[in-house]
Amino acid sequence: MQKVSGIWQGGKKVEVTLDPDLKIVFDENGPKATDLVLAGLVRCCMGVFQEILEKMRLEVKGLEIDVQAERDTEPPKLFSKITLNYHIEAEEGLEQKLVKAAQLGEKYCTVYNILKESTQFEVFFFINGVKLLNFKTL
Repeated sequence: MQKVSGIWQGGKKVEVTLDPDLKIVFDENGPKATDLVLAGLVRCCMGVFQEILEKMRLEVKGLEIDVQAERDTEPPKLFSKITLNYHIEAEEGLEQKLVKAAQLGEKYCTVYNILKESTQFEVFFFINGVKLLNFKTL
């Protein structure tokens, strides 16, 4: 079971404990909760993608995932659209295998699957600096 707790520190300061060894203090100058959701999405997608690459015995020279998100204007201001951009440096000829690995990654990334219940997703690939394609999400 996962457990996260928060303790108010006065003013707008909150100390969040993610496990017994990891405490983060947030205040009005720190990241917003929605930034942390997007950070969790990036970490989840990247971690699952890397695991799948390992199982497929594929190596990449570099990997970066960036996310842009649009939000509704009315409360609770849910994400309305999220764009995932995979920037991959890899040997030529691996494009289709990399797309397949990312599609599997979407299937197994918990954060992605939570968000896709209420959000439209677009996914783009830039392999060796060239935009490859936009593929339908699972």
